[in-house]
Amino acid sequence: MYSLKSLLIFAIMGIAFAEVVQVRECDVNDCELVEVRVDPCARDNANAPCTLRRRKPATMELDFKPNFDADTLSASLNWVTNTGNELPLITMDREACKYTACPVKSGEQQTYKVEIPMDSKFPLNTYNIKWALTAPSGKKCCFTHNIKLVR
Repeated sequence: MYSLKSLLIFAIMGIAFAEVVQVRECDVNDCELVEVRVDPCARDNANAPCTLRRRKPATMELDFKPNFDADTLSASLNWVTNTGNELPLITMDREACKYTACPVKSGEQQTYKVEIPMDSKFPLNTYNIKWALTAPSGKKCCFTHNIKLVR
């Protein structure tokens, strides 16, 4: 009985520590972005970027309702530089269907959940991050948010 109770407490604590983050929709976005959560997400206030540590993975969860049907989705995560160039995180798994149910159906809410490695080689800085889940048709769920990478 104690082990079940302990498991429930840890599960509830895990849910409580994932922070809901404010995101900006991309210019082209074919989804309703219901909620985005990042764990861990240390920050001073709700408008500040999540502070993530190098060498410690972060988990991102996106609750979304696509406005399209698709058998598969590909994932991308890019750093958007000050000049507007996009640099991809090449170590990220692009097969989104490993992290959400496929096929996706228009109007049906689902969750995409993925762990992102924070490599020790990543420079310490604040980044504008662009996430996209893209169907073969080109329709996509897309948003940006800021993170701050620290030691």
